[in-house]
Amino acid sequence: MSDVADTVVSLSEHLQELRMCSSKNIQRLVSNLEPHLEDRLPETFLGSLAEKDQIICYRTVHICWSVTQGKQIPCEMQLKAVLADQHGKNSLVSACTGGGKTLPIALNILLDDPSKNLVTLTLSPLKRLQVTQQNDFNNRYGIPPVVINEDTPRDEAWWNVSADLPMSHIIGYGFSKCLEP
Repeated sequence: MSDVADTVVSLSEHLQELRMCSSKNIQRLVSNLEPHLEDRLPETFLGSLAEKDQIICYRTVHICWSVTQGKQIPCEMQLKAVLADQHGKNSLVSACTGGGKTLPIALNILLDDPSKNLVTLTLSPLKRLQVTQQNDFNNRYGIPPVVINEDTPRDEAWWNVSADLPMSHIIGYGFSKCLEP
């Protein structure tokens, strides 16, 4: 059990180091990840960006690589969505099922400074999709979401306990039904 706790602490510390890493070091870190990583990166897109945006993208790539244990690298569409959020802009990602819409949300949560206690909201119209997203956020990205829908207990004690949990992501729909007395 202590190995798991040590790994979680190590990943958490690693993510904080990546968030704070200098622009000079982040590119070096990304180039050291895997010999053929450049083949998987949208180099033309990255090359077209200003240095500040390149650094955000390289930081995003490294965080993604770290939390997915080298299984995922964001594509151009996902990096564009991350950049929009990092610049305080709204974005709409339209893609088919399995097209990569969840990853930019997770990456922005992981890029955020945890001390700011920011909360991200995903509206998901289907309970089955909520379960899939909850599993993805928990298992793939290490982000424990709270799911709110008509099955959410209306018991005040549940809400009080839930308010005390570290929460950075809410998945839900039909909030007016959930919040009615």
